[in-house]
Amino acid sequence: MNFAKIFFASISILITLAYMFNIGYKYIFQHASARMRYGLTIAVFIFAGWFAMLFGIRVNGVTLLDLRFVPSIVAVLVFPSPWAIIGISSGIGVGRLFFGTDLSGWMGLLNMTLTGIVCAGLNVWMKRLTWRFVWKSAATILIVNLVYALLALFTMYVTKTMTISAYWNAIGAYVLPVRIVLCALFVFIIRDFQKEQLRVDELRTMNRLLRRQTSELRQAKRDVEEKARELLLASKYKSEFLANMSHELKTPLNSVILLSQLIRDNDEGRYEDDEVNYAELIHVAGNDLLQLINDILDLSKVEAGKMDVNFERVSVQELVSLLHLQFQPMADQKKLAFEADISPHVPDTLVTDALRVNQILRNLLVNAFKFTESGSVKLSVKPEGGAKAVESGRTGRRKAHTWNIAPWGRQLARPLPPQRVSFTVTDTGIGIEPEKQELIFEAFRQEDGAINRKYGGTGLGLSISLQLARLLGGSLKLQSEKHSGSSFTLSLPVKPPVKPNEDAAEQEEPRHAGI
Repeated sequence: MNFAKIFFASISILITLAYMFNIGYKYIFQHASARMRYGLTIAVFIFAGWFAMLFGIRVNGVTLLDLRFVPSIVAVLVFPSPWAIIGISSGIGVGRLFFGTDLSGWMGLLNMTLTGIVCAGLNVWMKRLTWRFVWKSAATILIVNLVYALLALFTMYVTKTMTISAYWNAIGAYVLPVRIVLCALFVFIIRDFQKEQLRVDELRTMNRLLRRQTSELRQAKRDVEEKARELLLASKYKSEFLANMSHELKTPLNSVILLSQLIRDNDEGRYEDDEVNYAELIHVAGNDLLQLINDILDLSKVEAGKMDVNFERVSVQELVSLLHLQFQPMADQKKLAFEADISPHVPDTLVTDALRVNQILRNLLVNAFKFTESGSVKLSVKPEGGAKAVESGRTGRRKAHTWNIAPWGRQLARPLPPQRVSFTVTDTGIGIEPEKQELIFEAFRQEDGAINRKYGGTGLGLSISLQLARLLGGSLKLQSEKHSGSSFTLSLPVKPPVKPNEDAAEQEEPRHAGI
């Protein structure tokens, strides 16, 4: 019965010590530096040994059961330095002198010092082993308890308090297994607490890292937003500068073009042939420069958001026929077949900006003829979305030059009208490599990245066309293979993205798609 009381009293001491260490680590140690935390841990271990001695069981000055050496066992498993383990054990031994400085007190100090030396040796040995923590703990508990039991017998022999056989038969044989069980329980409690603290420390470290990363991300976001504002402002200034400079350049350039045209025409015959030829060169170069300035002006307007769009009803047939008439002489000059075809299911009119649509298609056709040496160029118009039209009544086709357009007088039964119309310019020219197809839509960029090359040009046409297509609520796509030609498709909605005054538009006659 007495040993049962001693057992449960010791368990209570263990739990109390573990809880106190947990409280101290959680609320005090975490706010200390690493060196101070190390020193505080050693002090707590020494105090735990004193606490175990204070509440140990004694009869007639003979210690029946205390767990003063348990901190030394734990130190073997958790401390990196063997000297710290010797210091902990010696510090616990010094506490024995508080209960008396007689021979038993000094023997207690000697026993704990020797126990510390044994624990320090175990610490060095355990570091070299690859055992699991359970096996290391079991070996340490057994060895330290056996060593301490032998030292207790040695103390009995020196102090002559009891005979060795009497002590072992009456006390030692019962205390040793109890100490082993209590040591194992205490090591288990400390190990579980250590794992929990490691998890808490990892979570705390992760939280610090996350807070730091969040702060850095917020700062980076602010920097990016500031850079974006600066870039937008710089882009705005650049666009305004280009727009203003373009207007300033066009005034003297128009005068140069006009004067060179007068000299080139030579109506009164006052100029020699060489002078007329020079005037022709000046006139051509001036027109090229004027076209470049106009392109830069359009691009700057789009980027600055100052491009005006005038939505109106536009006749698809007149739009295509005008483009055919404009580019047929170029096709004849380069001996290329040029065909324009309108699907019979395409609506007669679109609500869009005729000037901008004409500009996009002219850019596409100019590029098609420029990069095609032989073969053909084709402009086709087809519906997108909705149900296919079923044509009834008169089904004849009429031809104008080399292009085919469905008759005006047809009667269509269309359950669902098309939502969009696509204008596709297809050529049999040099084609574009797949990895460079997105590059050509950038300003001042062409497939080979050079300006002065075989075909000339500045590379602004497609960039402007893409911006204008988006402005009209449409898109511009490319399908091409190297040496197999290209196909550019302009897709436009039948009605604009911003709904215009349809009542007024219905009363308007279809306008000619002129420039």
